[in-house]
Amino acid sequence: MVRKQITLVELYNILYDHLDSTGWWPARTDWQIVWGAVLIQNTNWKNVDYALAALQQATDFLPANIRQLSNSELEQIIHSAGFYVRKAQTIKNLCHYFDTYHDDLAQLRTLPASRIRQELLALSGIGRETADTIMLYVLSKDTFIVDAYARRLFQRLEVKLPKTYDGAQKLIMPELAPLTLRGFQELHACIVLTGQTIKTEQDWQNSFLAPYQLRLARKGE
Repeated sequence: MVRKQITLVELYNILYDHLDSTGWWPARTDWQIVWGAVLIQNTNWKNVDYALAALQQATDFLPANIRQLSNSELEQIIHSAGFYVRKAQTIKNLCHYFDTYHDDLAQLRTLPASRIRQELLALSGIGRETADTIMLYVLSKDTFIVDAYARRLFQRLEVKLPKTYDGAQKLIMPELAPLTLRGFQELHACIVLTGQTIKTEQDWQNSFLAPYQLRLARKGE
């Protein structure tokens, strides 16, 4: 079968037309997204949901309340998410970071994306994927999250991304210039939903994406 070549923006439109991404990222507050972005590392959403429910009950997700907890208390609260010692420290590191901005997310949103990303990555426990999740969904900065779902989708669409996170992101971002912030958020949500529903090669062959091949202006690896 000859596959139709499409751009990344065309892929976004195809995904959006076929998937219901409404309400994703799942959270009731911006702070819940921040802590969820940490807790989801190396685990699944079922475990994270238990941890978030306990964290909400104990702190209402507010960083000022989390700062009042000892590390051992926080570890017990988020225990179900796994790696709770490291994650508790990462959450505390973020709380101290937000304290320098008086927990004012509106103030943070006025800063350049490059500065925010640099500051987040300087915190122990915050990697590129977590930093970009916070930037995209909480701090309203256009960015593309190069997670495992994205790499798998690009591979199936016959695009081999650079091995490094920053290299892949640098290749992808120019392709998405027409998108608004909402578009960046929806694209990531759709990519995650695709990965969660199209898991096997047979799933892929039977999916709405099977007829397509992704074409980037610049080549990857």
